[in-house]
Amino acid sequence: MISEGTLSRVGRAMWQLASYDSLASTSDLARELPAWNAVCARRQSAGRGRFGRPFVSDEGGLWISAVLPAGAEAARWTGFSLMVGNHLLRLLRQLGLPEARLRWPNDLMARDKKLAGLLIEQGAQETLTVGLGLNVLNAPWEQDASLTHTTTRLTDLLPKAPEISDLAVRVLDALADAHEAMRSGGFSAAVGEFNANLEARLVEISLLEGGTARGVFTGLDHEGNLRLADASGIIHTVPHPHVERLTEI
Repeated sequence: MISEGTLSRVGRAMWQLASYDSLASTSDLARELPAWNAVCARRQSAGRGRFGRPFVSDEGGLWISAVLPAGAEAARWTGFSLMVGNHLLRLLRQLGLPEARLRWPNDLMARDKKLAGLLIEQGAQETLTVGLGLNVLNAPWEQDASLTHTTTRLTDLLPKAPEISDLAVRVLDALADAHEAMRSGGFSAAVGEFNANLEARLVEISLLEGGTARGVFTGLDHEGNLRLADASGIIHTVPHPHVERLTEI
């Protein structure tokens, strides 16, 4: 049984934010709520990422899920995760992290280490649920030693990490801005901003049907497929629905 959360109205969009001490998953609770509701927790016991992969959500991080209206036009929201990632990247740079970047499809990075993960799921009532896990003061590598050299946190990157409650409000404002940008600019705007901020890197892509593809990731085409340059500079396209995982080399 979930105890009653503390409710507050926050952000420019006047989100109703429910705050909990502990939840299995903020997204599981949020997805049944109407638009412009959000749920955060001090810790999650069953946080998840893409393809249901476990996401360590220890105390000291920001674990938040927000519900946005989508309506019946599902095609309008194709690529919304990119738009959200673009706006959260802007927020990280505003906080003082010029080295922050967005790694396709849903990881926010500081140089070569993961700082945050993003997951968007279809909610009830024609809504989208945006889940974000952001390392602030927490130490996820204490629960999973494999994260020691691959993750980082705001307190190690900034002179002073922001208060988690203040950060939650800024994240919700960024999500509202991303929602409006998607409504006005659509998929092409999301892809355009992603490509403009991309650092070309050598990657290996694991495919859902098996096998891998390797090359320099140079961005997305107009349909959101991944463009890889081989050693001779020839561009090969990998359809995005076929991608299981992208690993930077």
